[in-house]
Amino acid sequence: MISRSDCLARDAADTLAPLREQFDLPAGVIYLDGNSLGARPKAALTRATEVIAKEWGKDLITSWNTAGWFEMPKRLGDKLAPLVGAKAGEVVVTDTTSINLFKALAAALHAQAHTGRKVSSPSVRTSRPISIWPRA
Repeated sequence: MISRSDCLARDAADTLAPLREQFDLPAGVIYLDGNSLGARPKAALTRATEVIAKEWGKDLITSWNTAGWFEMPKRLGDKLAPLVGAKAGEVVVTDTTSINLFKALAAALHAQAHTGRKVSSPSVRTSRPISIWPRA
């Protein structure tokens, strides 16, 4: 049986323990429910303020290039790639799966409208093109 003193000894030997100081958590809180939001890193408040005030507030649309917003999905993907067994340049971090599926379908339907080619898959057959675009 593992005792409280065993747990405290393991905590003291944990090489990741100092990372807790990088997060803004109330005293005495052990936060294990971080699957979607997680605890806020202390540096995030400063960074968010900078993004809102300067990049968005002053630099406006130029931040897509000057602040690296346009390249961010690739940069984040390169950091994530080793975790999923991929190489740099093989992963991008974007929207949710639902949003990405919508974008892919919308792009295919847009291409269909301009090329006359039908959008289809082995599981979806239709005698006429599918359309989500408003008709004039």
